[in-house]
Amino acid sequence: MFIPLHCHSTCSFHAGVCSPEDLATRAASYGFKAIALTDTDRMGGLIRFYLACREHGIKPILGVELTDPSARQASPASRIPMAESEGNPSSSRSGDARAGQPSNAIVLLAKNAEGYGDLCEIITQRHVDPGFSFAKVFAKPWPNLFFLTGFPHLLRQLAATPNRASLYGELVNNGALTRRRSRELEVVTRKFDLPLAATNNSYFLDPDDHDTHRILSAIGLVSTLSRLEPHETASRNAFLKSADQMGRMFPDHPDAIANTARIADDCNVELELGQWILPRIDVPNGHTPESYLAKIAWDGLEQHYAGTNAYPRAKEIQATELDIITRLGYPSYFIMVKQVRDWANERLSEGYRRHKDCTILRGSAANSITFYNIGASDLDPIKYDLYFQRFLNEERASPPDADLDFGWDERDDVLEHVVDKWGRDRVAITCTTNHFRGRAAFRETAKVFGYPEEEISEIQKSLKTKTRRVHDDELERIMTIAQRIKGKPRFLGQHPGGLLITNDPIRRHVACEYSGGPKNRLITQVDMHSGIDELGLIKFDLLGNGSLSVLRDGLRQLSEQGYPDPEVWDLEKCYHDERVLDIIRKGRTKGIFYIESPAQTRLNKKAQVESFEELAITSSLVRPAGASYTATFIERHRKAKAGITDWEYLHPSLEPILKDAHDVCAFQEDVTKICHEVAGLSFKKADRIRKMMNSLHEGELSETLLRQTAEEFMQGCIDTSGLSREQAVELWNRVGSFTGFSFCKSHSASYAQLSFQCTYLKAYYPAQFLSAVISNQHGFYTKDVYLNEARRWGIRILPLSINESNNGYHGKHNWIRPGLMHVRNLTQKSLGSLLLERNANGHYRNLTDFIRRVDIGRKEIEKLILVGAFDGFGLAQPELLYQLDGVYGRLKPSAPSLFDSAEGLAQELHPGLKDYTLAERCLNELELLGFMLSGNILEILSMHPTSRNAVPAARISEHVDQRIKVFGWPVTRRVHHVSPERSRRTTHSGQPMLFITIEDKTEVTDVVFWPDVYDRFADTLAEPGPFEIWGTVSEEWGTYTLEADTITAVTWSPNVVDLDLASRRLENSFKDYAPYADIQPTVAA
Repeated sequence: MFIPLHCHSTCSFHAGVCSPEDLATRAASYGFKAIALTDTDRMGGLIRFYLACREHGIKPILGVELTDPSARQASPASRIPMAESEGNPSSSRSGDARAGQPSNAIVLLAKNAEGYGDLCEIITQRHVDPGFSFAKVFAKPWPNLFFLTGFPHLLRQLAATPNRASLYGELVNNGALTRRRSRELEVVTRKFDLPLAATNNSYFLDPDDHDTHRILSAIGLVSTLSRLEPHETASRNAFLKSADQMGRMFPDHPDAIANTARIADDCNVELELGQWILPRIDVPNGHTPESYLAKIAWDGLEQHYAGTNAYPRAKEIQATELDIITRLGYPSYFIMVKQVRDWANERLSEGYRRHKDCTILRGSAANSITFYNIGASDLDPIKYDLYFQRFLNEERASPPDADLDFGWDERDDVLEHVVDKWGRDRVAITCTTNHFRGRAAFRETAKVFGYPEEEISEIQKSLKTKTRRVHDDELERIMTIAQRIKGKPRFLGQHPGGLLITNDPIRRHVACEYSGGPKNRLITQVDMHSGIDELGLIKFDLLGNGSLSVLRDGLRQLSEQGYPDPEVWDLEKCYHDERVLDIIRKGRTKGIFYIESPAQTRLNKKAQVESFEELAITSSLVRPAGASYTATFIERHRKAKAGITDWEYLHPSLEPILKDAHDVCAFQEDVTKICHEVAGLSFKKADRIRKMMNSLHEGELSETLLRQTAEEFMQGCIDTSGLSREQAVELWNRVGSFTGFSFCKSHSASYAQLSFQCTYLKAYYPAQFLSAVISNQHGFYTKDVYLNEARRWGIRILPLSINESNNGYHGKHNWIRPGLMHVRNLTQKSLGSLLLERNANGHYRNLTDFIRRVDIGRKEIEKLILVGAFDGFGLAQPELLYQLDGVYGRLKPSAPSLFDSAEGLAQELHPGLKDYTLAERCLNELELLGFMLSGNILEILSMHPTSRNAVPAARISEHVDQRIKVFGWPVTRRVHHVSPERSRRTTHSGQPMLFITIEDKTEVTDVVFWPDVYDRFADTLAEPGPFEIWGTVSEEWGTYTLEADTITAVTWSPNVVDLDLASRRLENSFKDYAPYADIQPTVAA
């Protein structure tokens, strides 16, 4: 009986065509009792394959096709056995080291679980050890592996190693092995008395998949189909064959067929899936992790709750949590999270913080009172009614998953600490798998057909804007093939936070490789969806959060400027400060983490948010899952504020769950609670339904499964809580409409806390806050928008200065000084030298003094002059450039002896040159900074002829139901696909519409292009702007939107308008429309 021992899946990137699951399904349909998966140098699909085979009742054989990077060999595609054309190397592309060279590969198959660990070990070595070679790795015995190779020279080498007893010659006859190689292989096996095993080295399931395989191979080789050599791909015959077909292919080698079954009989890998692997934790003497966790949890409980009304409830919840945590075996995980946060709060706060809370524990982990009591979380689960069972319960199959946020620029320090603490060989980051998506699949397919990049971009643009129809036969074929490769994996990336820590070398559990790039982290080959949980590896997310850096940098500026401690750490004061609440209610939230997007701003204004709890709700409702509930919530919430409650709960059992959101599902927990408490389902089933809602949104659920789940839910509601059939149906419809991405309550609450802190900082110290936002470059908008926001708050933007500007922006009182970080092509080395010298020896006296003291290139100095950094020396920029030409060579630090003469020469180089015009300065700044400092682009734009009769964005509220014109720059754009139930207008399901935000000098305003308008103007909307837009102003709950009917892209240049006039008006550019200038910044004593 033949058993396939050499098969590839899509995890052989740019070569395999079928998924691991499809391979198992086909094997079962052929009646195979076992099958092997052997992807090239990769093990990312093995766990999926293992589970799929078990589901079909066949034995999974876990293997890999290993190549030797130390040999001169081709890319993955050219390691495919050669087609019958003989694969003459001389016919390969001239100078292409990837193609036409002798291949070498060995198939390794695991005999048992120890052998699986050996595979992980070898593959990791293959990717991370620069000295890896077959000779080196196979010099030692690997008794838990089988070895197969079809290359005679490798067979000879392996026969001389300790692994000879498990070695087979691989006989392939799929049109890829020449008669010469076949004869040579048989000679070698007879000489060394080695057995043969027959394989087909399959890359796809059916002959018709060959075209897809060739496309993928060409993409991997960065080749076109016309240049693809025959030996660079598998032959059309390299598909998975049945046992009968293989028997007919090897009529003279029944032994080679029989040996496949013998090998399969000896391959019995039983993985202990679901056995959680936790790192070793240091605890004080006399304690176990269990006892130590209990001690610090109870100590924290006394500190938080002793003497309060919540004390009895807190003790009850703490006891229950500790019992579950201990029985599930997770005390070490909780202590690990605490230890990492404690280290971060201690070490990262040194030098510039007077407060050490520089991290956030978010996600469902913040539901835990244990994390709160041990000091790993700042959220009180009792006060905010957080739901521990969303994070952890006895029926949950997946392990706990804690997310810990740090400043974006501090995360690497924390990662290095974790590596140092637990060991470099025991820490890796979860990979992500990048797949071909629609546009990328089309683009890559078109490239292998020979289309140039520019033409592909034009085709995609015209198809998107519907200015081109598919009528070309080749284009239709490209689109058809692109659909076939859509969804297939392309390459691995690095998870933004998913850290894995084990108690022994991680490479014994999962194959790893380096991520590449400057940080080159060790990443797994298995991603979160392909077996990390099943392998027992528990993910711990360490994530960079730009707004924590903003908060830190804003506070640091205040400290350096002598301000008293701001009250951002007095959370109750933040939550009830009227100035803070007014900013949120009125949508003045640009720069404020989590609540600055146009959608969130509109929702907060409509709901008139005025509490921490309300912000947590709205910031979850704005996500896709809650979108269908938003209007109902706003209406009921506004009525509730007015003391009106004219609606009833669907059923009384829902009131304890949904009372805060007025009978509306706002959080993930709401679905879980309804399923468990109202429908009486187990936590496991309740959590499964919660997860199903996301799959329902993505169209991944079968109708049968959905009907079965709905019936179980509705019957449970009737039996458990006494709902009528009609009520049960309605409740299921509600749960079923909560589809797509959503947040758990503790996640929203954790981020709402940071939002309030940032709002407090903006309310009282706007210059310091906004300068920190721009410096960290992690806001929703571009730096231009934040600079304009600062102007609206009455803050002056000062010029760049070689003596006053730092790397980043800094603010004080009512001004912001831009940083040098945005000067294009100014190297970090030069910028660092400039700042270090200035800090060490004081301000620069003039240009010559600067050149003498700083080792910096002439071109870089030129750029600094043209952006105004030397304007403070009192010379025109052309004069400075003239002076630079005359003295640069003499004033280099390497020529100090020429200093006196050069200094004297510089005094003479003031030829009285006229300075650049404002237009020229603006153009230089646009080119070298990406924005203007000498002029205000919005003020200049307001003088454009097109702006006549345009209504200022700040005043569209005065024109409700009127058709008006606005003129400005687009600062956000987002395409939505709408359906009738989610649109205020009747439209066909799935039609695209566009929301954009337009900015003029007065404010920003939201503009909507309904599907019919978007269809007509999609091409125009792809332009950068500025735009002249006509439409009708609509009002909804105090927010205003322009419903566009016409748009024109306007050609613009600083020379179009009178820039000198603009300069004279610049100081007062926002005077008429500065609604925030009345908010006076707090000034240090």
